Amino acid sequence: MGTLALDIETASPFEEPDRGDNDTRFYEWVSVGLAYSDDTLNEPDTTVLFRRGGWGAEHTADLFDRMTDWCDGRDIERTLTYNGAYFDLKHLLNWAEELDESGETTGLLADLKTSCPGHIDLAKAATARHEDELQEGQPILPDFIAYDLENIDNDSVWYNDYNFDEDYWERLGIEDKFVQGSHVGQVLGEKYVEGVVVGLEETRTHNELERLLYDYSISDIADLFALYDSLGGEQLESDFLYPIEEVER
Repeated sequence: MGTLALDIETASPFEEPDRGDNDTRFYEWVSVGLAYSDDTLNEPDTTVLFRRGGWGAEHTADLFDRMTDWCDGRDIERTLTYNGAYFDLKHLLNWAEELDESGETTGLLADLKTSCPGHIDLAKAATARHEDELQEGQPILPDFIAYDLENIDNDSVWYNDYNFDEDYWERLGIEDKFVQGSHVGQVLGEKYVEGVVVGLEETRTHNELERLLYDYSISDIADLFALYDSLGGEQLESDFLYPIEEVER
């Protein structure tokens, strides 16, 4: 039996949500990072699955098909996320339900629930342990702080490691030196999908953007296994189990 780590990346191409607004209608699915570990593996199997087309329902369904196929080939006992009860699983459940109700898919919601058993939200566990580290208005401890407090070296993804033209970079309007989730949600995710739609997959800029998004997604999931162990391992299953069937939507 093994452990799945999961993290999704989204964009808001039609309407930007207000700060703290987590309604699924604001979000579209760009990619999902997946990692699987069990006792037979020296290191986790990882992948990042990207959207293959525009914002149409058929491309969301395609991404679900590839994700559930990847999970079906593995003996998953538990699923790890960071803030998945609030964000990742909530939106996945809502998208799957919408696709089933529209007739685009059949039985997808059930397949999703099967693919992500025994969900443990490490954000809840990290926040409970380090509650005194929360800043005013923070509902959960940011993941980079959790890693730092647990002495886990979670690498940042730095923009200067990627070969973007200066004019392209200036048009993005990002001033930070390293990638943040808000960058993906507000700029990079939408730019990636736009590139797919207009056929830029073979260009250097699009390939560099995909490489950056890939590395960022892997950085989000690769160390969840170490964080799980550091925060208590199997002991977390008594207090921080948030089954996908019970995630609030």
